[in-house]
Amino acid sequence: MRFFTFILLFSISICQAQHVSIKKDTIHSTKDTLVFSIKNNMLSPMYFKINAINSSASTIIYKKKIVIKPAEKISNFMKVPRRIIDTTKKSFNFYKYFKFSIGYSNPYTVKHDDSYVYLLPYKRKKKLIQGNFGNFSHDHIRSYHAFDFGTKIGDTIYAAREGKVVLIKENSKKHGRTRKFINDGNFVIIQHEDGTTASYYHLNFNGALVEKGDIVKRGQIIGISGMTGFTTIPHLHFVVHKATEEEGNVSVPIQFEGYVGKKLKKGKRYARKK
Repeated sequence: MRFFTFILLFSISICQAQHVSIKKDTIHSTKDTLVFSIKNNMLSPMYFKINAINSSASTIIYKKKIVIKPAEKISNFMKVPRRIIDTTKKSFNFYKYFKFSIGYSNPYTVKHDDSYVYLLPYKRKKKLIQGNFGNFSHDHIRSYHAFDFGTKIGDTIYAAREGKVVLIKENSKKHGRTRKFINDGNFVIIQHEDGTTASYYHLNFNGALVEKGDIVKRGQIIGISGMTGFTTIPHLHFVVHKATEEEGNVSVPIQFEGYVGKKLKKGKRYARKK
């Protein structure tokens, strides 16, 4: 993870590090203290939680839990004594002191509609190359219930559920088999009526066919499949998240039209029923 000069962009899920930005606030900083502001770059509420992992963090003043409104910037988010700043690199390694959790909504109001039946996000039959709890990358709470559908570069991707486009990334051409490429994946994130979000990852360069702020319908074309980010083969990574107070984003189990009550199995091919 790179550290920018007094700037750090976070990614707590398996997606691009542009959801939240923390920047030095030159107006409020003093001779002895650096003051940072935080900005929500999504068009949805953002839950942000900080846990200290280093005893030296006791010298830092910060907001432990906050819900940030869409596109909102909060000043005086964190105050760091200049004496602990690395003056050689002129940077502050946040990860040395803190663990961060991010939720793409307000955890106090979001509640997934478990009765909703999602549309498969493609039209032609596709193979499931990694299902729920897959040991390659679906091995943590934010991806337990994710699906990886094998696609060809250039395949059309459709919205599995109606909602609002709250964030996109489409400027990457990089991919690789290690987690250092995790922030290089292109994506579209759509927020639903119940506050949950669906994320569509590994899109092609310039592969988002919607704009931030668009209201999309179920089954609407939203992107072009590619091979970007943490991946070894072209595929679509699809997951639905809800924000929680303790863990930030967690993936939620969902069901697809035509396969209600059935577990999708790795290696099997699945076609949209409608």
